[in-house]
Amino acid sequence: MPGFVVEGRFGFLGAHGAFEGAPLSAAGWREARATAQVRLWVRDDTEVRDTARGWIVGPLFERGSARCAPLAPAGLQEPDLSLEAFCAKLFRSFWGQYVLVVPDERAVLRDPSGHLECMTWNTRTGWAAGSEIPQAPLPASAAPAHLAIDWAAVAEFAAGALAAYRNIPLKGVEPVLPGELKVVGAPAKDRMIWDPTAFALNPHDSYKASLKAVSDAVQESVGTELASGALLLAEISGGLDSAIVASTLVAQGGRDRTRLVHFHVDDPGGDERAYARDVARHLEADLLEIVKPELRIDADILAQVPVGVRPSSNAADHHYDMTMADLVHRTGARKILTGQGGDMVFFQSPSRKVAAELWGPWLRRPRADPLWRQLESAARWNRCSVWSLIGEAVRDAIAAPRTALDPHPWLATAVAPAKRRQLESLIRSQVFHGASRRGRHASLIHPLLSQPVMEATLAAPVVDLARGGRGRALAREAFAGQIPASVRERRSKGVLTAYHGRMILRSLAAIRPFLLEGRLAQEHVLDRDFAEAMLDPDRLIYEGDYPRLFETIVLEAYVRHWEGRFASAAGEAEGAASLSASQGSTSP
Repeated sequence: MPGFVVEGRFGFLGAHGAFEGAPLSAAGWREARATAQVRLWVRDDTEVRDTARGWIVGPLFERGSARCAPLAPAGLQEPDLSLEAFCAKLFRSFWGQYVLVVPDERAVLRDPSGHLECMTWNTRTGWAAGSEIPQAPLPASAAPAHLAIDWAAVAEFAAGALAAYRNIPLKGVEPVLPGELKVVGAPAKDRMIWDPTAFALNPHDSYKASLKAVSDAVQESVGTELASGALLLAEISGGLDSAIVASTLVAQGGRDRTRLVHFHVDDPGGDERAYARDVARHLEADLLEIVKPELRIDADILAQVPVGVRPSSNAADHHYDMTMADLVHRTGARKILTGQGGDMVFFQSPSRKVAAELWGPWLRRPRADPLWRQLESAARWNRCSVWSLIGEAVRDAIAAPRTALDPHPWLATAVAPAKRRQLESLIRSQVFHGASRRGRHASLIHPLLSQPVMEATLAAPVVDLARGGRGRALAREAFAGQIPASVRERRSKGVLTAYHGRMILRSLAAIRPFLLEGRLAQEHVLDRDFAEAMLDPDRLIYEGDYPRLFETIVLEAYVRHWEGRFASAAGEAEGAASLSASQGSTSP
């Protein structure tokens, strides 16, 4: 998994002194670049490229092709460009899963997809940035000062507030948002260089243009993952999005290098094997089927939940995460590709707000269908009358433009109401990049959340994405020749409610004390009465809010992990101080 830490020293202090990096080296980190004041450490074989303004850490691809960028990209060697112009050119000409480090200006830029985490912090002698705070002890000169749990931010995560996604619930570090340029120590210079609303406000001029743009973007995003020659794992869930990713891999010549995997349960309502087999048969590819056993969550599993700098339920499914990590070891795969994010970018769920694109300031014309048919389809999609949709559109047309005061910079500019909903979904999709066991051993890639795909789908009006009043209709048409009709035309997905209900019931002996006596409850972030109701055995199977429950478990594990690290670091510092004092004393 790509990772980096960069440490900068204030210039007036002179050049760097000795750097105690042995623990980092032992943990798989290496010094990749250095100047007199700045050092860059990366994990294992993380890619680093050189530009006129600094270093690009992580995979980088040329726009409009499936080629990896050179180690010194020719288009990024102009030293006279301003920093903002340089960053804008980077976004126009390249894409990937990277962070740009600009050592001379104490600045970092995070790519719009957010695949690679990034945060900054102050140190005793300067500044630092990284994708994580390594488990291996950082030298004192590079370590964050005064790390602590930010309980206000934890409460936002617990409440599911959109504002939580712009924060890291740790005091002592500052998040860098996808598309943001952050200058450490000079917040007034921070800028959102990549603005998703620019694409939403400049829509494709026709349905045909939307169709081509989305198709081309998906092919580019998936095709680049074949450029390295690495063995790939790709999950076939039985749904549309994973089928699009897998079939595009095969269409571009990746059949022999891709191992298709399907996880299933034995419940009739949640068994997706028939659809996954249809996809594999259509692609003429082998499919590895793995049955999910009846599981129990115990104290050991709760103690081993993978934790990063942000809470994430990316590893909430313990069996799936462990099994995929094991498959990485057994097959030698270097990347895991998923279909996650498809619901967001292709627009799946019904929305009455789509009517705003048929009337008033957000009108999107010409489209593929006449206005009357678009209204009829949108009404059918939302199970309401055409007249109620027209009323909704009129109200949105005369209402003052809606902007967000604080939740997230991506929402600072007013866009069509349905597009705002898509942006909110993309903000929440950042959890897919969170910590996991499988992600520790292979690069976890979500091609449908890449910069090219996000830009193409943001510029596609929702009346295109959901043409005919059907979620993901444009995607179904764009990739119709690649996937079987059974998957292309299905309107529902398997339900795992009963499976999860049985698992939670078997696990209550461990989960109840973990939550009811945990740190969230002690700090009154988790309401005990609410938690008691959420864990009521009589309600779990029929009314269980499993996503909310898993998110709460992950958040509790997050707080315990970081408080444990703080305590461990404090103990090590106290031990080192005692040792130093004893070594400096003399016997009488």
